[in-house]
Amino acid sequence: MRAIFQADCPALLDTLKLSNGFVSSWAREELHYSWRTRTTAASKLPVDWRTQGIDMAKRIAYNIQVYKVHPSLVINMDQTGAHLVPSDTHTYEVKGARDVKVIGADDKRQITACIASSLHGDLLPLQLIFQGKTTACHPNLTPAAAAARVHITHSENHWSNQQTMQQYVREVIVPYSEQRIAEHNLPADSHICLVLDVWSVHKSEEFRLFLRTHFPRIHLVYVPPNCTSQLQVADVILQRPFKHGLRRRFSDWAGEIIREQIDDGDVFGLTPYLKMSSIRPLILQWCIDSWSKMKDGRDYIKMGWHTCCLSLFDVYDQAKRVAVVEAASRDEFAAKAFVPEGEESNEDGYQAEEESDHEEDESKDELDVMKERQFGTRKSVRKRAQASVFGFQLNSSQIALTSDSEA
Repeated sequence: MRAIFQADCPALLDTLKLSNGFVSSWAREELHYSWRTRTTAASKLPVDWRTQGIDMAKRIAYNIQVYKVHPSLVINMDQTGAHLVPSDTHTYEVKGARDVKVIGADDKRQITACIASSLHGDLLPLQLIFQGKTTACHPNLTPAAAAARVHITHSENHWSNQQTMQQYVREVIVPYSEQRIAEHNLPADSHICLVLDVWSVHKSEEFRLFLRTHFPRIHLVYVPPNCTSQLQVADVILQRPFKHGLRRRFSDWAGEIIREQIDDGDVFGLTPYLKMSSIRPLILQWCIDSWSKMKDGRDYIKMGWHTCCLSLFDVYDQAKRVAVVEAASRDEFAAKAFVPEGEESNEDGYQAEEESDHEEDESKDELDVMKERQFGTRKSVRKRAQASVFGFQLNSSQIALTSDSEA
């Protein structure tokens, strides 16, 4: 806007201040723009995501048909970050207050939770990754954690990596598959179909070589790049209720502490209780409680698989599975050991998503442009006089733009 004024009417800049408020109002009222959060490469869903989803489901069907994979052994897993102190960017405060504080807003401490489910509707045990270099960063293993078969591990930055993924296969997938094999009277050497997104670790040659060498019965199928919001069960159906459960349990815990302080007549807040030594065992129990609540929702999990897979291609239909195998044998369809060329746009995936939770509101417009504007009615019938223009006031509708001008 400043460049256009300098080119067409530089005198205006002597009296006109292009404040954020003025630009915001002009963009809203004259251009009918709204204030929007930027879109990232990872959030741009491909136009042909349904076609890619059908191909993904066909690869699952191929593995089911060729390797006789039981539905309980068709597994999807994904990582998600969980804040130790759940918080938001907004709170209630006295009107006009200049200093607004939110408990935990600056607390970036996280763990990573690996959540998985099966086509049969089972919820696999959790893997929780804490930040640290040794097992000293682990919370003590409680009876509840042992009963839930939670696998606790660590990495220097709490992010999932090559080592924790290999641990996940050994400590979660293999024990779970052995249980399902016994439960459904399956052959001891039954195969597994593991559905993962195309995060760099998941599709790395090192991880695939690890599976081929140590667990050749595990076959990988990849969710197409940038399609996890529609095609990955963990993203579509599991992560949100899991995190909601954590926030709810944190709120219950915080509320109980404040109630006790009120009873004692000394309310001093939560800060002393948010030390790592105090919060670490609590987050473990909250994860177990949230996971246990989800574990009972078998129909809910099946609905997620239907949305992400079965609605696109019915892998239970044997005739369709046979057709896929025949097409693959004629090289009409790439099914066996297929690795997509692309990757998720952000290799850090869930970490970047979690960090953005606290950053998305930092560049808020000066006006609440998402809120519908309210206009009152004028009671007086007296004709309103036209206000005279003075100072640097400007009627933006009177600015003449040429045909090649840009806003």
